[in-house]
Amino acid sequence: MLRKKSLLIVLFVLSLAVSATAAFAACAGGVNRDLLFLSNRDGDSEIYLVDKSGSDLVQLTKNTSEDVEAGGSSDGSRILFSSNRDGNFEIYVMNADGSAQTRLTNNPMPDYSPQWSPDDSRIAFISFRDGNPELFTMRADGSDITKATSNPPMANAGHPRWSPDGQWIALAYSLESTREGTSDIWKVRYDGSDPTDLTKNKLVNLQPEWSPDGKKILFAAQRDRNIDLYVMNNDGTGEKRLTDHPDIDSAGLWSPDGSKVLFSTTREGSRQEIYTLDVATSSVQRITENESEDYEPAWWPDGSRIVFVRIEDATNSELYIVNADGSGQVRLTNNKGNDSQPLPRPIQANAAKGR
Repeated sequence: MLRKKSLLIVLFVLSLAVSATAAFAACAGGVNRDLLFLSNRDGDSEIYLVDKSGSDLVQLTKNTSEDVEAGGSSDGSRILFSSNRDGNFEIYVMNADGSAQTRLTNNPMPDYSPQWSPDDSRIAFISFRDGNPELFTMRADGSDITKATSNPPMANAGHPRWSPDGQWIALAYSLESTREGTSDIWKVRYDGSDPTDLTKNKLVNLQPEWSPDGKKILFAAQRDRNIDLYVMNNDGTGEKRLTDHPDIDSAGLWSPDGSKVLFSTTREGSRQEIYTLDVATSSVQRITENESEDYEPAWWPDGSRIVFVRIEDATNSELYIVNADGSGQVRLTNNKGNDSQPLPRPIQANAAKGR
């Protein structure tokens, strides 16, 4: 039981990180920067932009509260984020240069995990406004708030992900009848219609991620004593185990072409390292290898490189970038605080500024 609770705690922390990392689509329109990230270098979590070389730093938010879970719109013009600047966590939006910071939700209970729809017309998010975490959606201006899941009082929704065509939202979801600490992977329409349990096993199923073509869903699951990566068709059929290791493999992210999966693992001991997996053969390649902990990996938009976070010591973590084969590792940030959740800009945004 202790091991199971420890696994779930680790996965919860990883889910918060990958929730932002997987939503990296576009984040800086006309701003000449390559990476969106979070840092507490000034004492609390703020949102920054930096060039891919680690230079030309720009701070987008500045207040005495926590600004987290940043994610850009697909057209590069706006950035969604969560903040407790008004007392509890709410959803906010701002322009890509940090201007026009606007509160979208206003509720006494926390709203968090905002996710743009592929066409930027709606936002999915998790809210406690009805007493337990449920999935909601709203228009991009904060209007038309719609409850998409409803199974109080014990339901627990997390890690919402839009399908590439914008027709579905996949999420990890626990019903009232589900055993404590477990969840299945579900999909549902933005208005709550057609809810579908895809895994149907009431075990530990977390962190769903749609493949780039929308045909498959990657997820982490505990089928035995350990957490591994699995993939299934988007209707729940054809489940396949991708990794099989005594330690935790989780936080999986598809490569832009869908041929590989990037993931974090504790298979080297208690610390996390970063690996990639070939989807066709299930062969793995180790990307990072050192005595520190490497986590929160994200693909560069063209799949050529990987950005990640390295814990330097108990009070300091920094951003690094490495080629997709593990070579050419470069440190991007250097300060006394914690830098986290690196979110690369999309190819179209870089192309628009002539890079």
